[in-house]
Amino acid sequence: MQYLPRTPHGRHRTDASRPLGFSLIELMVTIAIAVVLMVVAVPSFVEFQRNAHLSDAVSNFLAAANAAKANAMKRGLNTYVVPNTAGTGWSSGWMVYTDTNWNQSFDAGTDEVVIRHEALSSDITVTTPTASSLADGYLLFNGSGYPRLTSGGFGGGTLVMQNASRSSKIIIDPAGRIRSCKVGTTGC
Repeated sequence: MQYLPRTPHGRHRTDASRPLGFSLIELMVTIAIAVVLMVVAVPSFVEFQRNAHLSDAVSNFLAAANAAKANAMKRGLNTYVVPNTAGTGWSSGWMVYTDTNWNQSFDAGTDEVVIRHEALSSDITVTTPTASSLADGYLLFNGSGYPRLTSGGFGGGTLVMQNASRSSKIIIDPAGRIRSCKVGTTGC
């Protein structure tokens, strides 16, 4: 009886002269194809990731503004959206709080924090192109759900978040409607 060598799977090899595994040429072709795919895919993935960060930041700001408006109407108290750090502005993230003592500033002992959002990704810039309470570093909703200035006038305004390739505008009108749109589209 002739003994045939076994493969790693326990089967008999019929061609004892054929080596197992890949040849150097097969390995080099596989690596070359992988490199070409990565050269094409990586820039697209980076762009996708930047746009995802921007979309996330815009939707989180909209959620914070809507939560502030709803909280103000529910509690009948002024509710603010303010940057986490006044010096770095809205890029530092934001906080929504209820001004329970009516002093127009955050007091950790008495005011209630509704939402906190961490700092934005470093590839996102935030600007306030129009004169508004947002440019002054706050968004205030009164107990009726209307945006106001601390002086009592109508509030609201515009905030633009952008990365290297895309811009989104957040608009809070004097009636309290909060919306976003992609800069450059009709109606934005």
